[in-house]
Amino acid sequence: MTANGTAGALRDIHVVEFGQYVPGPMLGMLLSDQGAHVIKVERPGGDPARSEPAFATWNRGKRSVTLDLKTDTGRENARRLVSRADVVIENFRPSVAERLGIGYSDLSASNQGLIYCSLPGYGEEHPSRNEPGWDPVISAETGFYPETGESGGDPLFTPLPIASTFSALLGSVSVAMAINARDKTGKGQRIEVPLHSAMFTAMGSRIIKFNNYEYVDQFDFPRAVMSHPYECADGRWVYHHGMFERFARQTLTAAGRTEWIDEVVPLFGRPVDPDTLGMWQERFAEMFKERTAWQWEADINAQGGACTVCKTVDEWLVHEHAVSSKMVEEVEDAERGRMKQPGVQVRLRGTPGKIRGSAPRLGEHTDEVLAELESAPARPAAGNGNGDIMSALQGVRVLDLCIILAGPTCGRTLGEFGADVIKIDDPTRTLDPVGYIDVNRGKRSIMLNLKTDEGRDVFWKLVENADVIVENNRKSAVERLGLGYEAVRKVKPDIVYASLNAFGYDGPWSERAGWEQLAQGTSGMQVRRGGRDGKPMLAPYAVNDYGTGLMGAYAVALALHERNRTGQGQSVDSGLALTAGILQSPYFLDYEGYQRTDIEGLDARGYSNRSRLYQAADGWLYLHCPYDASFGAMLAEMGIEPGDADTDMVAAAIAGDTIEHWMQRLRPCGVSVTPNLTMEDYRNDPVVRNAGFIQTRDHMVWGSVDHSGTTARLSATPPRLGPPAPYFGQHTDEILAEAGYSAAEIEALKVSGAVFVPRP
Repeated sequence: MTANGTAGALRDIHVVEFGQYVPGPMLGMLLSDQGAHVIKVERPGGDPARSEPAFATWNRGKRSVTLDLKTDTGRENARRLVSRADVVIENFRPSVAERLGIGYSDLSASNQGLIYCSLPGYGEEHPSRNEPGWDPVISAETGFYPETGESGGDPLFTPLPIASTFSALLGSVSVAMAINARDKTGKGQRIEVPLHSAMFTAMGSRIIKFNNYEYVDQFDFPRAVMSHPYECADGRWVYHHGMFERFARQTLTAAGRTEWIDEVVPLFGRPVDPDTLGMWQERFAEMFKERTAWQWEADINAQGGACTVCKTVDEWLVHEHAVSSKMVEEVEDAERGRMKQPGVQVRLRGTPGKIRGSAPRLGEHTDEVLAELESAPARPAAGNGNGDIMSALQGVRVLDLCIILAGPTCGRTLGEFGADVIKIDDPTRTLDPVGYIDVNRGKRSIMLNLKTDEGRDVFWKLVENADVIVENNRKSAVERLGLGYEAVRKVKPDIVYASLNAFGYDGPWSERAGWEQLAQGTSGMQVRRGGRDGKPMLAPYAVNDYGTGLMGAYAVALALHERNRTGQGQSVDSGLALTAGILQSPYFLDYEGYQRTDIEGLDARGYSNRSRLYQAADGWLYLHCPYDASFGAMLAEMGIEPGDADTDMVAAAIAGDTIEHWMQRLRPCGVSVTPNLTMEDYRNDPVVRNAGFIQTRDHMVWGSVDHSGTTARLSATPPRLGPPAPYFGQHTDEILAEAGYSAAEIEALKVSGAVFVPRP
């Protein structure tokens, strides 16, 4: 099915982007890939990131206009551009846009439908609000460089711009939600998604802490043995996974160790002592050394299990699945020729997005765009102006069939923006409260057995009043139950049906099982962190899960915007391995002549002596000094001659005093200095708590629990936290009664085993 050709769901949206470096341009790219017309406004010297190869990714599909916003003419032309725009993007420090005359209050005065998205470093509540928001500094402040025993207890740096990327991903969701709100009201609004704030969305379930409940992990065996990297006969590593009994059966069948199955199965679903776990880890370690990594990947997946070779990014860029599924696409870049880049992040099957061209040369379209201003009228506000609404998705009902993290994050995000989300929980699954609490707040739960005829009948009854369905099973799993998109759209043509999985819905791996760990393993992320000659290592947070959940919500919001205009529904999808590409965007590329010098491995501490982790007298700090003048001032404070300023000299100077000393002495020089923190350092920080990024609330089953909060800020339709996560089946009776079932019919469904209402 294709609605309105292939122009993209945002074909009616005009964007003016005052972005630089990563977050603003990446947000502009995400909108452009879905059909938006993006004009990139650059200062006369251009975006400072133009020297970076990944500039070609972050700015593809745009037109470039050069304006000097320090002149009256430049500011006037900028305002004229915005008067015809739907969306403005900027990632300046706070007050800079206002000083340049392109702040929200100035621009919205003449364009009531304007959606203005700001991506600064820090939010209004943060003491560093007016400081530059450099990605590695924010990563240090939010626990992304933890100390690791495998590197001698030193913190481990990663060059991936996680804060910038999550700010852009959450920005894309927020913009799409604001467009939906404007469809109903005709009014725009201001959005702010600071990089520091966005990191708390990336942390997700790592924030969960039970304050008075003794949590007993029922997944000891699968976490320690089944979810683990193993070295193989060829010296390469695989990451093996599988949290449920069937995965152990599949792996041991592939290994020819079926005699172990009866020993292993009883270890699932209960705590296991350390000696037993150690014994099984040793058994598995010896077993995996019997075949090559590539053979294990093939053999285990052939049995339906979950295993991948921990590949380098170079290997993934040319891999059959990555290429055939368009997780990797080739773009004809004006500067670098044929260039491999991350593919389009979300797939709308009715209004598909596409990469709309290469990144522009500096000022390439200035004359063309300014000439258009002479003839094009100002754009009227969109929508029919039916007054105010409380939330962007007010009146939208979602059926959430998802499990684990990525899919439920999509449902949670839709709930934050106002949707009524009904979580359809599976009575046959073991509940892990850590993940469940985090990704299911704000939802209502019905425990429904979809493997029974009666359970499926209830599902179809719920579909009657649904607008969106979200699921994250293997490609054909819901189709085997008769609940896939094609079946649903026959009875509900305007349904938006979102599917999320590990490896996407195109290409030969679309049916494969997978989790966060496998997405990191296959895409190069684990090798980057552990080093090409070392043991692969996972990122500190489940960034692919949470990033994919956000991309699922983005896709749903795009499809709802399309439905607002045409009345047509469609299916949308994305996958963890797609998200892994955009998370690695500075390095997820290749072209003729490109020399890969990626920072990786256990010795990584930073980019250079100007930007790295250093050990002070009382702990580790991150120092970032991008400008020559401030670097010279820093060296003077340290008593170092410029010619002697290698890393060892700077490290020796910093080791001689405390973190506070260096913060006091170097920040006035224009140098960013911050302690390298862990989550426990800021879990109870008043700034974090007052902003609501970490919340403590009482749960009816698990008592007082810390969990994540909302992080995007929208002025007219702000996200809402919603009530704590339900327990399995908590709202079963309520939901069934709303669907028209009588008390007697509800009781009959319980007797049949179609629905369950467990006691909390």
